[in-house]
Amino acid sequence: MSTVLTHEAQEQLNHIRHSRDVVHAHSPAIQKLFNLVIDYVDDAERAGKNGTKVIWAGVPWAMPLIYSTGAIPVAFSEMGRISGRDAITVSEDHYQMPAETCSMVKATAGEWYLRKQAGTSITRIFGSSSACEPYNLAWEVMRKEGFDVYTSDIVYRAPGVEGERYEELVRYFIEEIHEFNEWLTGSREIDRDSLHREIVRKNRMMRSMREIMDLRLQHPFHVKSLGIMYLMNGLTHYFGKPEEYQEVLDALVGELQGLDINEEERSQAIPLIWTGGNGQEFGIYDAIDNAGGSLLGFVSSPYAKDYREEIDPVESLVRFQLESQMAGASIYRRDVIERQVDRIGARGLILYGYLGCSFGSVTREMYREYFHNKGIPSINLEGTFQVGAASGQILTRIKAFIEMLS
Repeated sequence: MSTVLTHEAQEQLNHIRHSRDVVHAHSPAIQKLFNLVIDYVDDAERAGKNGTKVIWAGVPWAMPLIYSTGAIPVAFSEMGRISGRDAITVSEDHYQMPAETCSMVKATAGEWYLRKQAGTSITRIFGSSSACEPYNLAWEVMRKEGFDVYTSDIVYRAPGVEGERYEELVRYFIEEIHEFNEWLTGSREIDRDSLHREIVRKNRMMRSMREIMDLRLQHPFHVKSLGIMYLMNGLTHYFGKPEEYQEVLDALVGELQGLDINEEERSQAIPLIWTGGNGQEFGIYDAIDNAGGSLLGFVSSPYAKDYREEIDPVESLVRFQLESQMAGASIYRRDVIERQVDRIGARGLILYGYLGCSFGSVTREMYREYFHNKGIPSINLEGTFQVGAASGQILTRIKAFIEMLS
């Protein structure tokens, strides 16, 4: 099936095209990136129809494993880009989800329902039973709609967990991975050679991303906010096309290396860190750019260190997850933010979350207070997971915040 976009989603697609054709007319690498973005879901649907195993996947740690089986993961984040008010209406009216439910849960559940009615070829969903309680409800609803849903227990590593207790978590996580592999492929046996190749591939991508982020300190405006956000998103799922995504990274490194340093540009840029979810209200990114801000630091996708290639690849997958900011406790992400603040000389933080996510609201307030006490200003934003125009109030707040930092 081809995605039928609502008016809101079509407007956002036009925004991506404008960013590709006009804002980033100087960057063939980012233009190719946006082509991957635009084609991601429809190409995955076609692959599924032609017999390739394709699943909806909302568990970032599993992406190398999924690719190692020959399957294609379609990230939950793309559900927000292609969904609109109609998906929310389905969840609120058909499924009777309360209006205050997290917009991410409502958008994904409603969009899955609409796509099932339209004949989607992607009917398997891999999620986490530890993500949030509303999603646990959504998993049960999707099972009743005929989707094949598998959920894993995300293994969280509490601060201070070391030694044998940590090794117990590792063993438990490895068992979880084998169970997921059985659901995905029909066998608990993991192709370790293939998984090792995927880990090597992921390490190469992360090294390219580190080089890009270092070069952007010298050229903060070459890639604008929407472009860098999607580049960072792609580090998780590669838009279903790992080779082409790597080509984007390589081309962008080449572009940045070929630029002369513009000291005036560097001095004018306001270095910012984005932490939290990925907003689908693209006007927010325009407001950052227009006010002179540059998103030079990110927290959501781990890329600061490599997977270990010298150990068993399943164990490498596990230890990378448990030793990154994705291990669960908010303090892990806070530590990453602190390192990013020092690395880029950040003048401010943008703390972004989705409407209805109470857990995210608490975390953002913790970050706000902690960094305020360290003299780092922040702005706390809430938006919808599904596409839509940012409110005038949010745009005004962003402009005022960045002007305050300049």
